[in-house]
Amino acid sequence: MRTADYSTKKSCGIYELKSENGRLSYKIFADGEDLLLYLKKNKGKTCKDMKPVFMIEEYREYANTQIRKLTSDEIQRYMSER
Repeated sequence: MRTADYSTKKSCGIYELKSENGRLSYKIFADGEDLLLYLKKNKGKTCKDMKPVFMIEEYREYANTQIRKLTSDEIQRYMSER
């Protein structure tokens, strides 16, 4: 298992994944290598283009933020604002 290096922070990407039954989901990965590790462990999932569907080029930190799972409505609203 790869150990994350948090001394150099970089922008992550949101990748679109498809399960065997056709269900789409989205996950955040630090880079393509992390995506490949995930797909290796989850044989029933694929990533068509192997590229993020969304990524901000420059890493930024934001004060007073939290990490949590977004609702479907929040995801749609966020993606439509981009």
